Amino acid sequence: MEIRLDRAAFMAELTPMQGIVERKSTIPVLSHILLRCVGDRLQLSATDLDVSLTSSVTGEVTREGGIAVQARKFSEIIRALVGDEVLLALEDEKTLRIAAGRSRFKIRGLLPEDFPSLPQVKGDEPLEIPFEGLQRMISKVIFAVSTEESRFQLSGALLHIKEGKIEMVATDGRRLALVENPVDGLPDASEGVLVPRKALQELQRFEGDGAIQFRRGEHHLSFRLGQRELIGRILDGTFPDYDRVIARDNDKRVSLDRKLLIDAIQRVALLTGDRARAIRLRFAPDEVVLSAANPDLGEAVEKLACEYDGPEIEIGMNPDYLVQFLVAAETAKVRLELKDENTQCVGFPIDGADERYLCVVMPMRI
Repeated sequence: MEIRLDRAAFMAELTPMQGIVERKSTIPVLSHILLRCVGDRLQLSATDLDVSLTSSVTGEVTREGGIAVQARKFSEIIRALVGDEVLLALEDEKTLRIAAGRSRFKIRGLLPEDFPSLPQVKGDEPLEIPFEGLQRMISKVIFAVSTEESRFQLSGALLHIKEGKIEMVATDGRRLALVENPVDGLPDASEGVLVPRKALQELQRFEGDGAIQFRRGEHHLSFRLGQRELIGRILDGTFPDYDRVIARDNDKRVSLDRKLLIDAIQRVALLTGDRARAIRLRFAPDEVVLSAANPDLGEAVEKLACEYDGPEIEIGMNPDYLVQFLVAAETAKVRLELKDENTQCVGFPIDGADERYLCVVMPMRI
């Protein structure tokens, strides 16, 4: 293996691999990136066995071949080099020589045969989804994906392709986020598919424009954008019947300035405890009072104007859940729909860009 590359172009494809690589894995090869020269390109691959990323960069190939190198240290070397070009060449089957400018490195690696075989997703023609729109949808729901390993069926987002629409839903049992947007030319898929959280996170880090090609296999999903392909294992398990979770009879509607509400919540939340992250919101005509009390720290109270003309109502909620929804909403104003202190709060952006977007937050006892 020997190839001469443009260092900036190489670094652009090498950097996304860092999010895939397992840094604390008990399987040493999963902390490596596979480099393989084929034709006039250097192919790069990384995997944690659940999510894989492949890419490539063109170069001047003198000799084909491959090696798996420790990802973090190799990336640090390439980033630190000076010069427009970098030369990669195998000294022997487990030693890679790196040269750029006056710098020379040798890094030990593993045989390419030791690197895990990556899954391939084949089947029907891929669906084309506007990439920018997909990233926006992910940002609207990813905060609601569960981080509890025991709840594996909630550790991803449900992606549902409908005729001319895409719907994405995530929940951790305490809040739920749903977004739906039109996409021309999409067929109807009878079932949704669970996309793992790590795949969603890596898609958010992708850079590019145009359409991303989405393909579903028997056990894996493929997202291809340009020369990059992200493959994720489909999560097993049954996603909750989320339509039943969304309250339909919340008859109290409050409209608020989104940014002012974010600031007020964050100030009041300063006096919440680490274990009991809860604030109280008391809604009255044209006013909401936010408060928090902590026997060890003290208490905080803040008043905020709002558009509301119903009866007085109090509800306890997790401030982090509210703020995450408000940040994702992006609009100037939001609407909160409530019923009583024991019923979920449903938040909506007012005049948002999405066809449908909502966030359900369960109440807390204070």
